[in-house]
Amino acid sequence: MRFSILFILPFIISSCSSNEHVDSEMNPVQKIEVIHSEPVYQKKSLVEFTKQLLRIIKKKDLTALTPYIHPQKGVRFSPYAYVDTSENILLQKADFLSNPSKKYLWGYYDGSGEEILLTLNNYFKEFVYDVDFIHAEEMKEDTLIGTGNSLNNLTEVYTNNHFVECYFSGFKTEYGGLDWRSLRFVFEEFENKTVLIAIIHDQWTI
Repeated sequence: MRFSILFILPFIISSCSSNEHVDSEMNPVQKIEVIHSEPVYQKKSLVEFTKQLLRIIKKKDLTALTPYIHPQKGVRFSPYAYVDTSENILLQKADFLSNPSKKYLWGYYDGSGEEILLTLNNYFKEFVYDVDFIHAEEMKEDTLIGTGNSLNNLTEVYTNNHFVECYFSGFKTEYGGLDWRSLRFVFEEFENKTVLIAIIHDQWTI
């Protein structure tokens, strides 16, 4: 009899241990606590998202920018603060993958009125990442910082959109702040994702 008890006891202990494990796995309360210990989905702030885009642009790998462009609307470029929806160029994802030597008419130079006729890469050098915006003095969401003598109509054109501005107050003291720079990224939600619909460059104009 004693032998039988000793023989059966390990199986009873093993069974209890196994049942405890099953109960632990199937306990719905415990399952909820595990799931909600961390957010299921943490969305980046728009400022952090902008920094991610700036890192791509700084590397000059513009094809890597295409996943972040609005798949239907594309992305509009404005070399200065005023957004002209009839004149400013609107590029689609495919344009970033096309002939790199192709030149586009982006607008007209302030002061001279000459055509801004540049390839995509050269436009980015001159009117997107012309200064090191990844280290901007200020980077704020839905706040217009840089102000000059040209009309800034961003909030009128993109009334329901969020944007981030990257701003430098100036670089040379002798210019008294007239060499300030701003770069604004405008975003829109598309299929639960934040995508880019406009890049607006700004500086002092004549």
